[in-house]
Amino acid sequence: MAQELLERKWSNFFRHFDTDGNGFIEHGDFVQRGTQVAVAFGYPAETSAAKAVKSGFQSVWDSLVANLDTDGDGRVSHAEFTGGMAVFADEDRYQELFQPAIDALLAMGDADGDGRLSRDEWKRIQVGYGTAETDAEYTFGLLDVDGNGYLTRDEISAATLQYFTSADPAAPGNNLYGPLA
Repeated sequence: MAQELLERKWSNFFRHFDTDGNGFIEHGDFVQRGTQVAVAFGYPAETSAAKAVKSGFQSVWDSLVANLDTDGDGRVSHAEFTGGMAVFADEDRYQELFQPAIDALLAMGDADGDGRLSRDEWKRIQVGYGTAETDAEYTFGLLDVDGNGYLTRDEISAATLQYFTSADPAAPGNNLYGPLA
């Protein structure tokens, strides 16, 4: 049961980032998601905020390929992703993979510079990821654990940890990209 939940979450993430639906996460897929998030905030590609997101996504991509691309073809299949994520979940190494992108998204999404994301800022990021706006709205309510109407770096990092490593079916982070199907 626990492994099944983790694999559902990892498969959901994989679908979000296999933007062309060819069964592989490739460099273009990954960078495209970063670009889509920047566009959702109205940032042209040449702005420093858009470049920071692209850099964060590039860092995640480099780590994904280095750690998960077992056949060396420069892309990550679904089997490689789920098999590799099992190792990361066991070793709690998810943070080295995802924290650079989280930090870049927070920097870009935090329009007023207060160090946290409002509900609207969160929804814009999630829509850029390909999450339905209603699902992003639902997720915000789950992840705002202190109920103050904002998501902090700690709340988003905790939700990311839960998403990639928690076998608890009640963990709020399970819904990081919307409710699991």
